[in-house]
Amino acid sequence: MKNRKLPETWKKINLEDYIITLESGKRPKGGAVSNGVPSLGGEHINNFGEFNIKSDKLKYVPRDFYEKMKSGIIKEGDILVVKDGATTGKVAFVDTDFILQEACINEHVFLLRTNKDICGKFLAYYLRSNLGQRKILNNFRGATVGGISKEFINFNMLLPPLEIQKKIVQMLEKAEDALKKKKEAVKLLDELVKSRFIEMFGNPVKNPMKLPKVKLENLGDWKTGGTPLRSESKYYNGNIPWLSSGELNSIYCFNSAEMITKLAIKESSAKIIEKGSLLLGMYDTAALKSTINMIECSCNQAIAYAKLDPRLVNTIYSYYCIQIGKDFYKSQQRGVRQKNLNLSMIKGLEIIMPNLQFQNQFADFVKHVDKLKFEMEKTLKKLEDNFNSLMQKAFNGELEFNSQLKMDK
Repeated sequence: MKNRKLPETWKKINLEDYIITLESGKRPKGGAVSNGVPSLGGEHINNFGEFNIKSDKLKYVPRDFYEKMKSGIIKEGDILVVKDGATTGKVAFVDTDFILQEACINEHVFLLRTNKDICGKFLAYYLRSNLGQRKILNNFRGATVGGISKEFINFNMLLPPLEIQKKIVQMLEKAEDALKKKKEAVKLLDELVKSRFIEMFGNPVKNPMKLPKVKLENLGDWKTGGTPLRSESKYYNGNIPWLSSGELNSIYCFNSAEMITKLAIKESSAKIIEKGSLLLGMYDTAALKSTINMIECSCNQAIAYAKLDPRLVNTIYSYYCIQIGKDFYKSQQRGVRQKNLNLSMIKGLEIIMPNLQFQNQFADFVKHVDKLKFEMEKTLKKLEDNFNSLMQKAFNGELEFNSQLKMDK
């Protein structure tokens, strides 16, 4: 911005002067319980300002404990900010459509309430924006499990009149609504594939069609990856993609966060994985996360992989068979502190085995849907970029709202 003049009605403020409540919550000694009043933490807020409050994800505090809480009780209009851990800085706004009748926050979340000069949802959008996130995380301290303090609100920002704040909120709500509809459309395509699988083969765990079952060890040569010594710089920053289980997030994989060298393959337990192999996570929450590599790559020891025999099974079919039955297969995890699968357990997993012709028909259907999904995701990415750009311009005073006010009347 070159010598851009701000609207005369905007003013520069310190956010701290406009916050009337900033508090955190707590849980009783021993932590959350299985029933009572929902207690929300960092895991209940996602990157899009939404709440993850499905019944199986909720945690609770006893009602008598909740009724004695002096802070951290959630009310309509509150802004919640994650204060520590991997999701530090994530923001959500408690709108009229918040589905919980009663709820509180735990010790990992801050609750903010503003004075009458700031629209709560305007501030929530601001804090979610790239501009707001930078200012929040400027207060971040700590290495292993760092976080922010109550001082995070001590920063300067531009504040338009309340009427303009509300106009900005209306504009961003419309843009975000279009974004959400596109995301839902993409999700529906995933559901369509699952429905087609059930229609063709039935539930892969209950196996109502009495299809034969085959262990994974009979479909390919299963191996695990390895991690080259971190102390050896000669093993890293090469040109061979090297996957961790946290990257097994979709059916196809085209790249990786880290790269290793040919020397790492030669001198460590890391191995080259043939393109088109099935990769399965084995450890903890990543157990049975899966992908099919579309590039020659390598992986760490938390992943099992195999190039499946195309004369016996279709890899795309196998991927969905495992993903749809994942909850059942994961029940075979073991370990107290960390529930893991191992290579022997992966090899021993049984999947239903319909006629290969039908597997290939299903895979062709998946490929057709994937093409449509790819185009929709390109549109979604463009909408996300536009939304982020819109937020930045709105909070920098780069948009003209006077004309919009006239248009809306």
